[in-house]
Amino acid sequence: SILSSTIRSFKAAVADERNASGTDRVVELLRSPLVQGFETYAEALNALGGSMGGYLTTNIAKLHHSQAQASLTGYREWLLSELPVHEVNGFTGYVDDSAWMANLWLGWTLEFFVEFFAQLHGGLDTKSAVDVAYKQTLYNHHNFFQRSAFHMAVKQLPSRDNLLQVLKGGTEMNSAEVMDDLGEFVSVGRVVVQFCLKANDEIHIRVMEERKVYSRR
Repeated sequence: SILSSTIRSFKAAVADERNASGTDRVVELLRSPLVQGFETYAEALNALGGSMGGYLTTNIAKLHHSQAQASLTGYREWLLSELPVHEVNGFTGYVDDSAWMANLWLGWTLEFFVEFFAQLHGGLDTKSAVDVAYKQTLYNHHNFFQRSAFHMAVKQLPSRDNLLQVLKGGTEMNSAEVMDDLGEFVSVGRVVVQFCLKANDEIHIRVMEERKVYSRR
């Protein structure tokens, strides 16, 4: 399916040797396959209509522009290395064109799409799946104008049956196999989402600590 590349990339990211074998504890993700997974997922979303991948590509570009230490292979350690960039704001917030801002919005946005696919996997039609997933996720972070624009975009998504057909990507997969891929994507996607949001929580704490130091200068 058109999700296969993303599933492979996300699984490769989770396979970092720093993660304890035999447990669900994920302490780091490999940056390169993770970003590749973001990119292939954006392509998959664009295939569904409504230019939905655009909600990811803007932030993926910010990852590529980041001044974080390029030699670091772990996504978390790489994010934390971007700290000096945010001194320009006096550590009162994230610089907009930064990996920190990108990670935050990638986490929130991916959370919606993962839950959207989870609802589809559970049997809901497209509209119902969007409504349930949005209220659980992005609704809490969008302002009025963002909500309006998002609702206009998701109206262009195809019906459930047509969407599942698009997910086949021209392969000979049957419906059961597509559903298996959906379930697999939801499973690994939730791991990635939780990691991104947890990393943001850690960054937020670091920012507050640095703000205290900065204010005493």
